[in-house]
This record gives sequence, C-alpha cells and structure tokens, in this order.
Amino acid sequence: FAGRISYEKGVADLPEILQQVQQEHPNIKVVSVGSGPAEAELRQELPNAQFWGWVNREQLPELYASADLLLLPSKFDTFSCVVLEAMSCGLPVVAYNTKGPKDIIEHGVSGLLANNKTEMAEQIRNYLRSGTMSQRMKKEAVVRAQTYNSERIVNEMLENLGL
Repeated sequence: FAGRISYEKGVADLPEILQQVQQEHPNIKVVSVGSGPAEAELRQELPNAQFWGWVNREQLPELYASADLLLLPSKFDTFSCVVLEAMSCGLPVVAYNTKGPKDIIEHGVSGLLANNKTEMAEQIRNYLRSGTMSQRMKKEAVVRAQTYNSERIVNEMLENLGL
C-alpha cells in the first residue's frame, strides 16, 4: 500500500484481505508507505507489516519496483495518481472496481479489479500463484501508464470540447 493511511483510502479492509491471502501464501511481506490518521490501528492489525512512513518522491520508484503488487482498497478514488505511479514502475495494481482505478487499470492485462474484499484476496492469490501472469502484467502496466501523458490528455480534452 502507498498513500495516506486513512479510512477513506480503504485501509481498514487490508487486514481481512491479507489474512485471506496468507492462508495460501503465509510468507508474503506487507509494506505500507505513507502516514495518516489510521496508521496506529493498521499497525496494530498488521503487526508483521513494514511501515516506512512518508518517503521522498525519489525513493518511490525503487520501492514500487521491489514489490509484486500494489493493493489499493479505496472505494472513493477519483483518479488515483498512485495507480499510475506504480504502473509506470512496472508494478501491477489490485484495486476495487471503482471510478479512477477502473478507468486506468485494464483488468487482467495491466492490473486487477475486484468488487469486494473476498474478490480482492482471490485476485491476489491468483496473481501470486501464476508466474506468467506477473511477468506479463508488469510489462503491460508500463505500457498502460505511458498512455497517460499530458500531451495526449490535453489533445483529447480539446477534441472533446470541439476545439
């Protein structure tokens, strides 16, 4: 997880999701980057997780590249810069199928989308089970992130406005 550790980011879902994943993959390592008002509770719920706190922007690409997945349990992200940041570093994202993440992530291609905690845990377990899925998704995540550049976005907006 990377971001503001707060309830609106869905962090309260992480312990249950990870508990389900750990039934099949007991040795997974959980890393949280960021800080926020729900951090103390999340630390208590995930005592074996590593909490890095707030890190410099320059450190994020290395952290993203060293992970297998970014988990984004937020149900209210309007765009989600963290999704693009992770994907641009070759890190596929598992997120809820909500506005923002679903507009960026191509389910099963550049990342995974889920409708609830149980589905998210199952998506993660499937991903960790499959060696071929991870390599393919890492490449596709970078490709998808590259489509989000300022020139393309501005041109598309001008076209949509009829200018």
